[in-house]
Amino acid sequence: MSKYDDIKTAAELVAEVRAHGLSLDQEDICRVQDIFGNAPIEDLVALANDIGRNNRNGEPDPKGSMSSNRPATQNTFYSILFRIWHWEDATRFWNQHTNPEHEEVMELRAKLKAEMSEHSTTKKVLEHEHSAVLDERGQVCELKAKVACLESFRHENNMTIMELKAKLYDLMVEKEG
Repeated sequence: MSKYDDIKTAAELVAEVRAHGLSLDQEDICRVQDIFGNAPIEDLVALANDIGRNNRNGEPDPKGSMSSNRPATQNTFYSILFRIWHWEDATRFWNQHTNPEHEEVMELRAKLKAEMSEHSTTKKVLEHEHSAVLDERGQVCELKAKVACLESFRHENNMTIMELKAKLYDLMVEKEG
């Protein structure tokens, strides 16, 4: 029988632990794990981020500067959490839901994703342009080869014309003589 059997929500548990401390009896720890395990994540996040401050609308805000008349739950919540969860899981929860740098990291990730998308688009455009340049170079090489072939053909024709002129000359000299 646990001393936390009558407690149903994580908020009630945090208030009880704040008032009387956390019982380390095995049955009590198991009940605490059940309460936290069955609590909606939104409730856990609210408890994890409540520093006893409000925003201008009177809502709990971990960055709020307005004083409230309620006690902060963040420290009590994490002292319970690190007792009942594995250290890595509790740290991951803190990093994902409470870490003040998390928003900055998310903004940087979004910025990186946008820049990577822009980079990808630019890369595709450059690859298309590069392909077009390579095609043009290939066409230029083909045209140069055709020009060289035609110049060779013209040279052969000029040589043939010269040979024919020489024969014509020889024939004219033979006829006169």
